[in-house]
Amino acid sequence: MKGKRGNPGLKGRLVNKSVEAYVLALETINRLSIQYRIETFCYLICNAWELLLKAKILENERKHSSIYYNTGPGQPKKSLSLRDCLNRIIPNQTDPIRRNIERVGELRDEAVHLVIGQIPSEIISLFQASVINYHKYPTEWFGVSLSDRVHIGMMSIVYDMSPEQSDMTDKRLRRKLGLDAATFLARYCSEIKHEFDELQRPAQFSIGIEYRLALTKKHDGADIALSSGLGGEQARVIEVPKDPSTSHPLRQKEVIEKINETISELQINQYDIQCVNKVHHIRRRSEYFYRGKIKGSPGQYSQPFVDWLIERYRQNKQFFTEAKTKVRTTNATKSGSKKQ
Repeated sequence: MKGKRGNPGLKGRLVNKSVEAYVLALETINRLSIQYRIETFCYLICNAWELLLKAKILENERKHSSIYYNTGPGQPKKSLSLRDCLNRIIPNQTDPIRRNIERVGELRDEAVHLVIGQIPSEIISLFQASVINYHKYPTEWFGVSLSDRVHIGMMSIVYDMSPEQSDMTDKRLRRKLGLDAATFLARYCSEIKHEFDELQRPAQFSIGIEYRLALTKKHDGADIALSSGLGGEQARVIEVPKDPSTSHPLRQKEVIEKINETISELQINQYDIQCVNKVHHIRRRSEYFYRGKIKGSPGQYSQPFVDWLIERYRQNKQFFTEAKTKVRTTNATKSGSKKQ
């Protein structure tokens, strides 16, 4: 690895073993021939994070005992769990990177009891974010670059089913997974979707599989850009500008038409969309909404926004009604405050 070689003592060994676990996690998840690859990836990526966090605790506190629990005389030493390491290094419980690691940790814990033969798209998105998140910290914390160990192709997770085939309500998929695994995954994926929205859809929590990773000198050739190592800026996820006529080709009128055509029993109007925009902060979500910087430019929407609206309605038939109720309640509260 490039950067500071030979980090001394326990901290250096933890960093090196962490990177090994990370590389093995990527090699495993991208080998479609391995039937146990989902569970193995969870174990390895969680181990990579735990070792890296322990190395950071050691660096911060400068004593070996900092990564162990206090035990009585004659009791065997027990090192901190992944979650307790996160409490030390990322204390903010709503930090999207922490929540991503904790969610993968939940899947790791459950994988002990289940055999998961398919990867739903929500889990792929969670895994992809964890891979990208990890990549920057060996450099940022310890001056260790992964550029000579992990090429860009390894970081883009391979999946062997289309997103349409990962619907956990599909009876054929549930039979294939088995009752226990299907029940757990349906709940787990639903919770991930909900939390993703609650966190305002950060890429550090979940990265959709529609993103493309590319090693290119032209930033418009990729959705995610990473530096090549210590010589450049520290690795991070950034948004790369796209042609809005391609990425956000729909006007509000066309969004409404598409939804009303798709769901026959539902007939929404402009007010429905405006309420959803306000309640769910759609105009802050660049993947759904775009407005040009020239004064008077119309708002433009993406096809994923239409898909999201349809999915939310199918999950909750009161989705649009609830949005309108929230807006009316908020407006009434504001109006009452002004009168006072």
